[in-house]
Amino acid sequence: MADYTSNEDQEFFAAIGRLTISWAQIELGLDCSIDVIHRFLGGEKIAPDGAPRTSLYRKTKYIRKWVRLIPEPTFFSATLKLIEEIETAAETRHDIIHGIIIKQEEGTGEAQMVRLIHSAIRPVDKKYFAVTTVDILRAAVEAGKLGTRSLNMGTGLQDLLPVLAEIAKKPDSE
Repeated sequence: MADYTSNEDQEFFAAIGRLTISWAQIELGLDCSIDVIHRFLGGEKIAPDGAPRTSLYRKTKYIRKWVRLIPEPTFFSATLKLIEEIETAAETRHDIIHGIIIKQEEGTGEAQMVRLIHSAIRPVDKKYFAVTTVDILRAAVEAGKLGTRSLNMGTGLQDLLPVLAEIAKKPDSE
């Protein structure tokens, strides 16, 4: 087998793959939660018509809106904390997955990258950043932990659905 890249560079790109795979757990947990929530609401939409629940932004917005319907403080705060942590980690993931390498010296395990950012203010802005294999692995490990929590939220909601339905039925005065 021919050597096309150094071991350090192979580790760099493998770390990106690990981040991608770890992030899939987060997305699956959010998707599972949304499926349960959708059943809880009897199929009622809380996202705008025609808005697919595919982007992370739409998923977290959907869950945030729903969790406000459950007047149980511990559940409410834990769910919002998880969503906030996922959104924070998403920025790093987005940089690495959607950024492009503009400079990488063979064998260093690091790269200079840029990501295009679209906004209403400017048509396109650029975010320049440096990243190392260790940075990517750190993000992958964090995504794995968030993925476990996200999956636990989705499966836990299935178990809690009857209890949450009863809580939601109670008037605020009780």
